[in-house]
Amino acid sequence: MGIYLRLLRSGRFAGLCFGQAVSLLGDAFFPIIVVVAAARSGTAAEIVGAAFAARFIALGGVVLFSGALLDRVNPVTAAVTADATRFLALIALALMWDGELDAILLTVAVLIGLCEAVSEPALLLIAPRTLPPRAGAGPRPEGGPALPSGPTAADDEAATTAMYGLLEGMRNISGIVGPTLAATLVAVLDSSAGAVAAAAAFGLSAVATRWAGARFAGRPPAAKEHPSADPGDGTPPDPADQGEEPRESLARSALAGLAVLWRVPWLRQMQILAVVHVLLAVGPWMVALPVFLIEEGRSASVYGFVLGAFAIGTVVGALVGGRITGRRRGLYALALLGLFGVTALSPVFTGSVLLLAAAFVAGGIGQQAFDVVKMAGLRREVPERLHGRAFSADFFFSFASLPLGQLLGAAMLRFLAPGTIMLWAGLLVLVTTAAATLGADARRFSSRKTRPEPESAPVAAPATPRAPRTEGARDADADAR
Repeated sequence: MGIYLRLLRSGRFAGLCFGQAVSLLGDAFFPIIVVVAAARSGTAAEIVGAAFAARFIALGGVVLFSGALLDRVNPVTAAVTADATRFLALIALALMWDGELDAILLTVAVLIGLCEAVSEPALLLIAPRTLPPRAGAGPRPEGGPALPSGPTAADDEAATTAMYGLLEGMRNISGIVGPTLAATLVAVLDSSAGAVAAAAAFGLSAVATRWAGARFAGRPPAAKEHPSADPGDGTPPDPADQGEEPRESLARSALAGLAVLWRVPWLRQMQILAVVHVLLAVGPWMVALPVFLIEEGRSASVYGFVLGAFAIGTVVGALVGGRITGRRRGLYALALLGLFGVTALSPVFTGSVLLLAAAFVAGGIGQQAFDVVKMAGLRREVPERLHGRAFSADFFFSFASLPLGQLLGAAMLRFLAPGTIMLWAGLLVLVTTAAATLGADARRFSSRKTRPEPESAPVAAPATPRAPRTEGARDADADAR
């Protein structure tokens, strides 16, 4: 835990964490506001469906383009603008919305989705720049030699991975507290008061993010960045990585984010694995789980309890993932991801609520630890000028597959029993995750092999200069011959 305490002693990083925590509280208010107001108006289904769909379409439709935008502008400015936009939108919702399905609600839902598409990848770009130099380095040994002026590669990796772990852990805590706090406040007061509280949260987030990112410097010239010039698979370097990127359309720029993930072998494997899991396992499992529990005679409280256990696991998993570094980081991360397969199978094999809770905690730990290690690896492997697009593309692969997987799950329920779907999901996760460990790059989460430092060639000792021979010595040698 020492490295996490050192990170929190960095005022800028702590300020960014605070800003993101209150921003997630604001995110939690919007669906609660919509549900409560819609229930009171008597048109709950139409209002909730339209608002959630508008938010989802806006988020999923532009997240790739937002990454391209973030690689062109200061991400701090983009994140603050997103928070300020949500602040104004929710103030308008509090003052002007009457609980009916109208243009105001749909406009606010779309704006919130667009702002989420910007703020999520922006956070991952800003966070590393808030850390002081040597944030992850250990203390100077007592009486030992002076540490180098800059962080070593191991120190930098440890600090970056721990930073993402701590950030995700704090965000997950807000994700647990937010819905309960929002529901309590809206129930005690009303929807308008909830909208004002959410607006205040986004206002605080904007101020904290602006202060935390005050020292955000411009990116180094692209010509100096070659972390992924050689993907390690024999593929020639992409010319776009060798110099200044020409100005191009946002659409083509967004596609570069997809391309860079595809060119790095282990990142390509992880994106394929994510799509397979979310589309064919996680999505159907999420649909089958509540149906299975109800058919087994479980109450809705059991469903809520195990989901809460999973959420607690994600908090722990973020901190666990933040400490995974070294050459076997990918192997450890994939092994932890396999725990979700155990989670998916657990309702079929046990009726104990305590065992279910333990399995769901384990699944949350594994899933979040894997995500943290993957995020750190993506930042390490991809050129910095492509970070916005790469993070956005990574988010898109998982995000876009989920609703399709849930639709597939709904269709599967017409032909298969919920228990069968859950068996399928668990076994698919276990088998595909184990198969992913067969790749050497995937086990390292790195496409560049670690090579030992070349041994120095032996240096011949300088020849000792010979003293000039006298004429008498030369004559003596001639007589001897």
